[in-house]
Amino acid sequence: MRKQLLGLVALVAIVILLVVSFGWINVHPTEVAVEINKIAGKVGDKPLGVGYHFFNRWITDMVIYKVAARAYPSDTLASEEAKKYSLELKTNDGQNVEVDLTIIFALDSKSVPLLHQQVGSNYEDQILLPQIRSEARLAIGSFSAEEIYQGKVRDTMQQAIKQKLVDVLAKYPAIHIHDALIRHFSFSPDFERAIEQKKLAAQQVEINKNRALAQEEEAKRQEAEARGGKLKAIQEAEGRAQSAKVEADANRYKLEQEAAGNLARLKANAEGQKLLSDALGGGDNVVALKFAENISDKLQIYGYPVGQQTTSIMDVSGVFGQMFKNNKP
Repeated sequence: MRKQLLGLVALVAIVILLVVSFGWINVHPTEVAVEINKIAGKVGDKPLGVGYHFFNRWITDMVIYKVAARAYPSDTLASEEAKKYSLELKTNDGQNVEVDLTIIFALDSKSVPLLHQQVGSNYEDQILLPQIRSEARLAIGSFSAEEIYQGKVRDTMQQAIKQKLVDVLAKYPAIHIHDALIRHFSFSPDFERAIEQKKLAAQQVEINKNRALAQEEEAKRQEAEARGGKLKAIQEAEGRAQSAKVEADANRYKLEQEAAGNLARLKANAEGQKLLSDALGGGDNVVALKFAENISDKLQIYGYPVGQQTTSIMDVSGVFGQMFKNNKP
């Protein structure tokens, strides 16, 4: 009986020892686990993936790492309020500026055991934060406060910080930098007030410049309009002068043609008279013909034969005799 009791106590002790020594973890899809042999002082070469994993608490430790892409600082609201995550930097013109910067990064699951061996699970505060401060100081310190305040170089600074972090963290292959995001800048009240005043002054200068340009354009428009009116008047005057010249040329041509026609008619009449005179045999015949043409159709001439020795009442032979003689066959 006593031996049975001792055996039962030993069994219970063994069960309790096993329960106390037994451990297990559940690895999620965005995580990996690193196995550490406490007796040998070694880190397992291969990370443990998704699922339940059992181990001996006396011999082995398990550390879970998140490998999915995430932000640092992880709590963005806390980062805006806590000085721990605000970067107090200086611009190249000596102005103080507070920067709220977020880094997007992920871990390479295969390289996580090496990261644990190099740094440990506290790598964010041990590696990321110091490097972020250092590289952000170099990147932002190359710009003036006004350039940063206006936001024109935000993308340039973000790319510069990202690239510097990628280069400096290359010795930790598990850490992959995806992006660097600057969410907020904060300057001293005096500087912000001076910048606002400068912006207002610049806006007023721009307004005055635009107003001057508008006035200049209006003056140019009026000048062009006056020049156009003058040119139009000149063209109209030239048109009227040209029209008058054309009309005068037309009248002159008309007169010249009329004179030429009259001259041709006179020449033709003169030529006709000459031909007529030549045909009639001389000037006396022409005069007689003209006289005959002018005699009235009602004129009657009577002749009375009175014998050879009697003189006629009217002897027209003196008037027409020559003409009739010339026309005898």
